[in-house]
Amino acid sequence: MSRSSPPSYLQMVLMLGLLACIAPATIDAYLPAFGALEREFGVPPEAVQQTLGVYMLAYASMLLLHGTLSDAWGRRPVILASLAVYLAGSLTAALAPSLGWLLAGRVLQGLSAGAGLVVGQAIVRDCYDEAVARRTLSYIVMVFNVSPALAPLFGGQLTAHYGWRAVFLMLAALALGAWLLCGMRLPETLPAARRQPLAWHELGSDMWRMLRNRSYMGMTLVASLLVAGQAFLIGGAPDFIVHTLNLPETAFAVLFVPLVAGAMAGALAAASLSARWDDSKTLGCAYLLMLGSCLANTVYLFVCPTPALPWAVLLPAVFTGGLAMAMPALTLRILAHAPRRAGLAASFLGFFQMAGFSAVSGWCVPWIYGQPLGMALAMLACVIASVAGWGMLRK
Repeated sequence: MSRSSPPSYLQMVLMLGLLACIAPATIDAYLPAFGALEREFGVPPEAVQQTLGVYMLAYASMLLLHGTLSDAWGRRPVILASLAVYLAGSLTAALAPSLGWLLAGRVLQGLSAGAGLVVGQAIVRDCYDEAVARRTLSYIVMVFNVSPALAPLFGGQLTAHYGWRAVFLMLAALALGAWLLCGMRLPETLPAARRQPLAWHELGSDMWRMLRNRSYMGMTLVASLLVAGQAFLIGGAPDFIVHTLNLPETAFAVLFVPLVAGAMAGALAAASLSARWDDSKTLGCAYLLMLGSCLANTVYLFVCPTPALPWAVLLPAVFTGGLAMAMPALTLRILAHAPRRAGLAASFLGFFQMAGFSAVSGWCVPWIYGQPLGMALAMLACVIASVAGWGMLRK
């Protein structure tokens, strides 16, 4: 338990939001440093792109265990241990003498960065009922969406004035601050009586049951396709900003501020409508926003092959708004399939989402370098596939 009085609802939301911020900050903060990394280590852009791919692979792989370990040992110890590993990975990356050492640091970051988001979802399930849980997740989405707006701003300025290593030192400071805050204020929300023994045979059986649950896996695939669409946008941001929009490496805010503003608006809408709309109506509205924005962006880029501001960033911002509106309802629907194994269910969900993000951002994005219409078509395909899956599940 926390060492003082229990945190208020607002404090809990802010704390869980901070923990959720770590994972997106680890991606977005160093995107402006891609060019500096190419020059520092004398490698092509494809090699630097792998620093994103290996991070996401490690992130996705460990997501299978974060929630499971928290089901067995409690939420608080897993979060504190993960923050310590993340701190070590950030320092390794900051001091890396070669690309190999940087990749090693990124792997350590990936193995630990997802604990805050996954275990945080389980904490919400521990503490709140359906309507309050959906509102809480929406608020957390709002808080952690500040990270993609601020991270590239700080990352670009730090890279320009102090070099790329300062970005990883900033991430280390973020992890240290979160560790201290959680050590003092984060309560344990899973009583010992509700914990699941870490029996690997039983765990394997539970995993197999989830994999065979068509509703659970179908919903997970539907959500993962939307995240894959976002991965084309985020993973392709360095090339899009520098080579398509012809902006400097310090201008990432031109893209990320509208994206995050859209996401925060979508999350706020989901929170405010949680008491009046059921999740089906919320998801229907969210899908209309995502599908409409991707269609409009595709038409715009077909008519205007060389995109320009403001439409080049405003149309994708509508997509992120719809995505933020959809994810709380989708997440709670998925977790409802495993009420006794909320941590494991959150881990599986995070694994499939981030595995898709990893494959897209690390290896598929280079195929569309310099092709903004290709990026728009890829995002549109992901949304259409998700809509089709959602329609099949409703039937």
